[in-house]
Amino acid sequence: MACRRIDRRFKYRAVRLLLSIVRSSVIGYGLLFGMSLALAAWQGRLVSLFTLSAWPRTGTNVLIGVLIAVAVLSGSRAMRGTFQWARQLEDEFRFLLAPLDFGGILILAVASGIAEETFFRGIMQPVFGLWVTSIVFGLLHFPMNRRLIPWTISAIAMGFVFGLVYQSTESLLAVALGHGLINFFELRHVIQSAGPPTPPSTPNV
Repeated sequence: MACRRIDRRFKYRAVRLLLSIVRSSVIGYGLLFGMSLALAAWQGRLVSLFTLSAWPRTGTNVLIGVLIAVAVLSGSRAMRGTFQWARQLEDEFRFLLAPLDFGGILILAVASGIAEETFFRGIMQPVFGLWVTSIVFGLLHFPMNRRLIPWTISAIAMGFVFGLVYQSTESLLAVALGHGLINFFELRHVIQSAGPPTPPSTPNV
């Protein structure tokens, strides 16, 4: 009986922690996006930054975003099967995000894709260039566990890819869509592969 109460308390605390993480992330992305809009207006680029091209080009940008996501997700799956750090990274995300539901996954994926790409590619890259922007983007994905630093290196490489795509398409659509799809399916994989949360061990009562 006591063990069941502990288990319920543990799950309740896990859900509360997760809701706090999601809420803080959404607020952070909202602030980042708002700052990006203000900077774009100050630069006189607010309208042009979010203007879609004619349909054939817009359709191409959508296809590019989907292809980027497919390529990155395939590479991520291969890395998890090859490198220990990739499996450790997945375990850490699983520990933090296991109770996340479909709605939470969708919110985080959409918010991160739009906010990060608007700021890094739309605002920062035209001012500081491709290399500086990609490095800063990667460093902001620095893990608390230093054994997972390869994740930062891969984030720098991913920032470089997104930057090249943005330069060639001159549109945020492909990079924001690709970024959002990658995050959505990666988070979905982490959640679906998670087992039930394990409460801390307690002595027999």
